[in-house]
Amino acid sequence: MNGLGDKEQLFAIIDTETTGGNPSKDRVMEVAIIVHNGKHIVKQYSTLINPEAPIMPFVMSLTGINSDMLKDAPTFQDIAKEIFELTENTIFVAHNARFDYGVLRNEFKRIGMRFNRKQLCTVKLARQILPGYKSYSLGKLCREIGIPVDNRHRAMGDAEATTLLFEKILLNDKKEFIRTMLEEELNDIITPPKLSKELVDDLPEEVGVYYFLDEKGKPLYIGKSKNIRKKVINHFLSANESTRFAELKNSISDISYELTGSELIATILEANEVRKYFPPFNASLRTSKYKYGIYQSIDETGFFSLRIENLKSDEKPLIEFTNRKSANVVMHKLIEKFGLYPSLCGYGDAEDTVPEMPATVYNLKMKEVNARYRYKHANFFIISEGKSHHQQSLVWIEDYEYKGYGYFEPEYIENDIQSLKEVAQPQADDPDVHRIIRSWLGKKTKDEIIVYP
Repeated sequence: MNGLGDKEQLFAIIDTETTGGNPSKDRVMEVAIIVHNGKHIVKQYSTLINPEAPIMPFVMSLTGINSDMLKDAPTFQDIAKEIFELTENTIFVAHNARFDYGVLRNEFKRIGMRFNRKQLCTVKLARQILPGYKSYSLGKLCREIGIPVDNRHRAMGDAEATTLLFEKILLNDKKEFIRTMLEEELNDIITPPKLSKELVDDLPEEVGVYYFLDEKGKPLYIGKSKNIRKKVINHFLSANESTRFAELKNSISDISYELTGSELIATILEANEVRKYFPPFNASLRTSKYKYGIYQSIDETGFFSLRIENLKSDEKPLIEFTNRKSANVVMHKLIEKFGLYPSLCGYGDAEDTVPEMPATVYNLKMKEVNARYRYKHANFFIISEGKSHHQQSLVWIEDYEYKGYGYFEPEYIENDIQSLKEVAQPQADDPDVHRIIRSWLGKKTKDEIIVYP
């Protein structure tokens, strides 16, 4: 009944309550662990934890746990050894295991300990082994299949419900899905011959840029991810058998990384680093310099026009290109998409210069073109998450130019414009970065935009 055939295996069925909903930044304030041998419960453990951090109001309302209840509780460092030993040589089981595993792994990391356990998620298992239910959230699923849930949204109450659910999953695992899943986890990852599994295990599950390095420390490949460790492991899955990948894999001697906190900054940093190092295994490398631009001007009749010209040092183009052919392709697309007059875009006959409409009407088309390639504001900051829970990041645009990015503690800066400028690391203005930023601004994010005159 333990899901691994004849071999007995211990499972640590775990639930955590945290100060917020972000596993990489919020802190554990309660944990419950039920050790199970696949047949019955072997041990139980639960405790409140002083998170040494504020609790989000919605969490207090949901769990009933407040700061007064935690002020005399042990810190995570006080009970870390006990949790580590209790879960050693067990399979980590949780409902939405990625969250609970992530918060515990980060708690161990904060005190300098490495926490690695094989994992099973009862959400994924239930979908495979107990299909057909409307919802697989713990409360709703347990109600539908008749599992009592006492003390919901408290660690031990949810851990007990997860244990009963896991027992039902084990009983119904006729196709030994659990054993297959665990074997796949063990066998899928084939670490490159020059790397240790410990090095991969120690990679952070956070946002940033990672570097595959050769024996001399030179980058072979540079990538970015919301979860560096997961992305690197995905690179090493045994299913990838291409000759080029095999060559890369056999050449990797080390992995380094830089955490960014912000996905936008990770994307910018990746693009900059690829151009800086030209790693041989990155698929697309731009080696050509930008030479041409589409410039906008207004003629004596009041009509806005576009022209393809060599880049000018004293004037900012609407778009930049490495060659004239690419500029022509984009110009023709603009003419077609926005109904522009070819004669006002550097094409057509000289006598067909002025459109048969007022300049004020025609120029509305050019406003649409500007909206596509120019920012809504000339001067602004994009404020996002930082590298820690008390930090924020910024990306700075001034006079439509990219100025750089940086990190700050809002407690000390409070959105003062000059102070924000001072924390930014100066960066060269770059067309590729503008494309990244424009794309990012088109997404739905929680980032704050601070506009200034």
